[in-house]
Amino acid sequence: MQEIFLSPVELRFSFLILYFAAYAFIGWIWESTYVSVRKRHFTNSGFMIGPIIPVYGFSVILVLLLLEPFKNNLVALFVLGALLITVIEYLTSWLMEKLFQARWWDYSQLPLNLNGRVALPISLFWGFGIVVIVKLVHPFVSRFILGLPATTAILSSVVFTDLLMFDLGFTVANVIGFRAATQRIGNTVETMKADIKNQADTHLDGWFEHFRANIKANDRLPRLNYVERRLLHAFPNLKFKRTTASTKEISRIADFLRKRRE
Repeated sequence: MQEIFLSPVELRFSFLILYFAAYAFIGWIWESTYVSVRKRHFTNSGFMIGPIIPVYGFSVILVLLLLEPFKNNLVALFVLGALLITVIEYLTSWLMEKLFQARWWDYSQLPLNLNGRVALPISLFWGFGIVVIVKLVHPFVSRFILGLPATTAILSSVVFTDLLMFDLGFTVANVIGFRAATQRIGNTVETMKADIKNQADTHLDGWFEHFRANIKANDRLPRLNYVERRLLHAFPNLKFKRTTASTKEISRIADFLRKRRE
């Protein structure tokens, strides 16, 4: 096989892509494990289908690039790491809300939060996590990636980038339909609650039984596909801007419609 010659800049860029892939995967393992333990069943907690959470990859890359001068100062690394990740988390929350008309996570119940997008306890956790990554995790990851042959590095980075772009495009396409479908289901939940609100012998949480008995409401609602249902389960605190129905209520109907179709 003909050898591939890379300039130092090309090789460095390939390594950065592999660092991104590694930490996006590590972030996915962490979040999915945490959520799965809490729910007592496996949950892919990422926004995308594949086993990666890109915001972790971007965050760690920025930390490695910007905080290199402070890597031996644990206090500075903790404080600056916490601040940097907090800014990234806030901007990510704001951007995703603008793009998809939904709040994907909400820290409103935590103390010292800012618009529910970030909160001091979470920021302190990120600061601690950055110290652990830089001092303990990154030396192993770096040793493995920098030890790859140049040909393997460039081919791996190209394959990963292609898969990432496909996954991103497929996920975004599904989220566009997901937004419209969940709004219709949410509007149905609101209608059912309004229908039984003034019935003295019926509790408001009896809306689902009212829904099940209404065949016409069942038939006219969209059926969520696997990706859309997974997003509901992966983001239990998801808040939609165009309906007051909760994620749990929408997910309940989506699961009911899936089983009814089967």
